[in-house]
Amino acid sequence: MKRIFFTALVLSLIVPLAQAETQDRQKPIEIQADHFFGDEIKQEAVYTGSVRVDQGTMRLTGQKLVLVESAAGYRKGTLTGNLATFRQRRDMKVRGVEEWVSGRAQEIVYEERTGIVTLTGKAVVERSENGVVKDRARGNKIVYDTIRSRTIIQGNSGGRASTVIAPRNNNR
Repeated sequence: MKRIFFTALVLSLIVPLAQAETQDRQKPIEIQADHFFGDEIKQEAVYTGSVRVDQGTMRLTGQKLVLVESAAGYRKGTLTGNLATFRQRRDMKVRGVEEWVSGRAQEIVYEERTGIVTLTGKAVVERSENGVVKDRARGNKIVYDTIRSRTIIQGNSGGRASTVIAPRNNNR
């Protein structure tokens, strides 16, 4: 019985929600905000006030973005707000079905090199088809891998993670 429970727990923590649109990583990152402060020595930029980040179909929003560039030239952005958001279109798998993945949390960290989006604090990630939410994951921390189509959920303060998965559509 413990083995079945453990297997079910592991499967519920690794829910494949979505694979991001492949071409997004090749597009420029565009950032808009009310204020900007850049420090070339630290390779750090701070954007505040109605921050909006676009890269292809990916969009992130929040109140503050701290963007740091590594020595190798990769960027890592930490976006905060009440609540910070992200959304991105998935590669089309079925003709006529447009899928999006979206999320919200108190803090969202995007790592350009790995394509990892980490949502912390009241985190929610949803997958929608043609505007209708089909799958939803909730937890205190959600790690969403935009490249490998993997999601890991850590429970909230009560120790619980939750997912809602749409029933299989046999017409496809």
